[in-house]
Amino acid sequence: MKATQFRRAVPGDCPAILRLQSANHIANLSEEHRKEGFLSAEFTPKQVAAMAEDLGTMIAVVENKVAGFLCAFRREFNTGSPVIAKMLDSYDLVKFEGKPLSAYNNYIYGPVCIDRECRRRGLHRGLYEAQRRDLAGRFEVGVAFVSRDNPHSLHAHVAGLGMTEVGEFEVKGNIYVILAFRVPEKSKYE
Repeated sequence: MKATQFRRAVPGDCPAILRLQSANHIANLSEEHRKEGFLSAEFTPKQVAAMAEDLGTMIAVVENKVAGFLCAFRREFNTGSPVIAKMLDSYDLVKFEGKPLSAYNNYIYGPVCIDRECRRRGLHRGLYEAQRRDLAGRFEVGVAFVSRDNPHSLHAHVAGLGMTEVGEFEVKGNIYVILAFRVPEKSKYE
């Protein structure tokens, strides 16, 4: 495999992130391609730029091309998404390691997207590890959600990365799984 660079996105990366997001949005995929995973929501260019400036968006660069991205944002970040709002509403009821999610200093992980031509090469794990290293010591827990209708993504997060399924919620008839994982102390990377 070609050398891959994992780094935080800069403003010039936003057009490539938006193209990758659009190419993998559920509305733009055939039924067959959806089986390989999909994005259920699209962020606007302004939101993509704001996330990259805040907690940061990790990108995977292969042969000078953005081949994947992984967003991170604070719970307070206004996405305007009813799905994220519903997940946040469940934080007092959903427990991770014996405590409600609301008791942790946490951030929202995702979305994550890998270019179809670069899948199964470890980019997802690389992005995940780069994000955890970047946010180490700043948060205790990361929280993600995956549509129950997206078993490929659910498997990649639980079996592939070791995230813990902690609950689920429903929006407009769609079931979403809430996943949580520990963010390491800063000392782990020093």
